[in-house]
Amino acid sequence: MPVYSSLRIGENDAGHIRAWKKRTAEKLLVLRAALDAHIADASGGDPAVRAPERNGRQWLRLATWNIREFDTPRYGGRLKESLYFIAEIISHFDIVALQEVREDLACLKSVIQFLGRHEWDYIATDVTEGSSGNRERMVFVYQKNRVRFTSIAGEVTLEKSDLITDSSGLCFRDASGLKVEFPDGFTLSSSGDVPVVKRKGKLLLENDLVIPLPAGTRIVLPLGSSLVLPGGTQLPVENGQVAFDAASHQAWSPQALVRPPADALSGVGLQFARSPFLVTFQAGWLKFILCTVHIYYGSGRGGLARRNGEIRKLTRFLSERARSEHDSDADNFFFVLGDFNIVGKNHVTWQSLHENGFMVPEQLRKIPAGSNVARDKAYDQIAFWQPDARPDPGSPFIDVGNAGIFDYFRYVFRWGDDDPDCEDERYYARHTAKHRLTYKEWRTFQMSDHLPMWIELRTDFGTDYLSALSSSG
Repeated sequence: MPVYSSLRIGENDAGHIRAWKKRTAEKLLVLRAALDAHIADASGGDPAVRAPERNGRQWLRLATWNIREFDTPRYGGRLKESLYFIAEIISHFDIVALQEVREDLACLKSVIQFLGRHEWDYIATDVTEGSSGNRERMVFVYQKNRVRFTSIAGEVTLEKSDLITDSSGLCFRDASGLKVEFPDGFTLSSSGDVPVVKRKGKLLLENDLVIPLPAGTRIVLPLGSSLVLPGGTQLPVENGQVAFDAASHQAWSPQALVRPPADALSGVGLQFARSPFLVTFQAGWLKFILCTVHIYYGSGRGGLARRNGEIRKLTRFLSERARSEHDSDADNFFFVLGDFNIVGKNHVTWQSLHENGFMVPEQLRKIPAGSNVARDKAYDQIAFWQPDARPDPGSPFIDVGNAGIFDYFRYVFRWGDDDPDCEDERYYARHTAKHRLTYKEWRTFQMSDHLPMWIELRTDFGTDYLSALSSSG
């Protein structure tokens, strides 16, 4: 459980410090009671059904949570009470995959300190470079007396032949303007209707428009292009010099390459925008591999295509790995969890998550609301790969218990729809005014714009094993 000794009211505390500590303690009591009730009542989204009672030592609570820009100096950074609230939420689970953890780990280390360094630990990646990576880390936070890290961790990278491409494929561009010379009589036009959208008074292409070019079309290469002759190319030599003339052209041109400037090609195969993080753990009898992700979001048709491509390539990679381990009698079970930026449960991004043998457990599938603060998107998910054949009698298998999505904004950083008096909004007004944000938006930089999602996994298969032994021939 979290350590709250720093909230002790001291004799020399100023009045405003005493008031802050008292208020924070009151909020933590409300949050703690709400979490206890939420987990006790979790029923896969059906409020009429109470979750079955479970022996906590036999079940592991696995959660995923995208903590928005954790922590960014934008808008003043996290307040101390926000770190207490985050620690309290994490403490109700045994292992939590965190996304959007930034380069500076100071706030994460503070949360671990509140949780108790002797009881909790974390494993983190280095930051992902590049504009798409946003210098984010992938992190697992886990309770050491409930989960054991089994010494294998790594980031997922794709083979060259399996890299992700955008919707338009491999293309050539000239930043100064493409210089094209068409054959005589050719008119640049497309067949059929062209879908367009109107934005700010301008007609824009809704999708990529592809127009075949005739033979004889010429394009002037941009400045910075190079001619590359591979090693082993046969060339005529005169007086120690290679003769690049019309007579020698037929000898070297079939092997010649043209290297454009680095920014002249689009659609070149890409790795994941943020490297998925794969780590092995064990809890009781259950050995498992967790892969946490923050899938590319993007915008428009091209961004959505890349997002969907990342989901498909990741699940295919992991399913091949899972199938290989299963065939070699390894007893690890594979889970993928995190922020997939899935649009909805009827969307192609949801289908791509499931098409390579992974499945979201029914307990999560039947929760009607999403995991974003607005509760209308299926961004976050937890899925597992289950082998076709059931294990031997008495062997561990994936047994999912209760599940849920916890909406902490009903208890801390409340907003007008939840709190008609909106005491929290008035309390934090000086912060929102300083940073010129609405309170509703500002509070997501204190907690997050995502809600934690969780499932229970059975970890004790002793009774199954002994029963199989006792009933054997």
